[in-house]
Amino acid sequence: MGKPKIAIIRGKFLNKYEMQMYEPLVDRYDIIAFGSLTSYHDQFTFPVVKLPSPMDFPDFPYKMPVLNRLFVDAHYLWGLENKLHDFDIIHTAETYFHYTQQCLNARRKAKVIATVLENIPFNNEGIWGRKKFKARARKELDHIVALTHKTKDALLAEGTDPKKITVIPHFVDTKRFVPVPMRKTVRTILFCGRLEEYKGVFDFIEMARRLSNNLRFIMVGTGSQKDKLNRFGVELRSVSYHDMPKIYQEADIFVAPSKPTKTWEEQYCTVLLEAQATGLPIVTTNTGGIPENIGDAGIVVPPGDVDAITKAVRRFIDEPKLRAAYSKKARERAVWVHDIALGAKKLDLLYQHLL
Repeated sequence: MGKPKIAIIRGKFLNKYEMQMYEPLVDRYDIIAFGSLTSYHDQFTFPVVKLPSPMDFPDFPYKMPVLNRLFVDAHYLWGLENKLHDFDIIHTAETYFHYTQQCLNARRKAKVIATVLENIPFNNEGIWGRKKFKARARKELDHIVALTHKTKDALLAEGTDPKKITVIPHFVDTKRFVPVPMRKTVRTILFCGRLEEYKGVFDFIEMARRLSNNLRFIMVGTGSQKDKLNRFGVELRSVSYHDMPKIYQEADIFVAPSKPTKTWEEQYCTVLLEAQATGLPIVTTNTGGIPENIGDAGIVVPPGDVDAITKAVRRFIDEPKLRAAYSKKARERAVWVHDIALGAKKLDLLYQHLL
């Protein structure tokens, strides 16, 4: 008898950050991932099938509002149903994504499960049809993987059966993201993430302005605020995932100043996992899934409080022993809480339970 077949459906959002904890399972399962034609990444230890999606359309004004109203949700994969007939488990994402509906339509013998990141109850229901999508998914999915306990609470508030929910966060390859010896003085402060206002990019800029004496500030990422950020004299980089470990090793302190909006809170902040694995002292904010991610392995301040962010970073600059203590905490948490081997084991137990 062959290995159980697992289909992982992620469309445009297929990426190495999440898939790294699935890769250790290739000896136990026959895994195939399904992405869009322009998915974030497509090279893993398991094969990828790429299907066209509205998400692949070139950018145009109001792209997502237009596409979401045409398709209810733009995360749709043409031809997906015909590809899912022979799988034992179909692992999709989010209750409102259109391809989750496709997975439910295509089910035969397969169990269909979804990983959910959304942590605001009743969010993403303003577009006609999405509320129905979410209700159907909550009812018909065999199981839901909640990224955080905050996500689980949102699912429960929406009426999800608690027996259907297992909390499994994201994980990081601690053999790939590794520390270098701590430097005696702080030279480089790092931000990684989408260059958007809700990621706190302008709070980072203001912090940099207040601290600027002989320090280097690097911001890695892309986003709609890139041109504005270019004016402030920080070093902006766009870096491949392959080169990210080196970027973290250049830094002495990592700052993740995310701030909530009415329709979004940080769902987990994967870059915090990479910073922890690299043993960086971390300053971040108390919003969304960040507290569950960081634990006590960083200094956590209120979102939007530039004074508190600046003060915390300055403490790390001025107190090498504090910096060393938090570096040690970060690395230990990455190894003992966030390593991909732990994530793969959790997924394996869930899959075995469902088969």
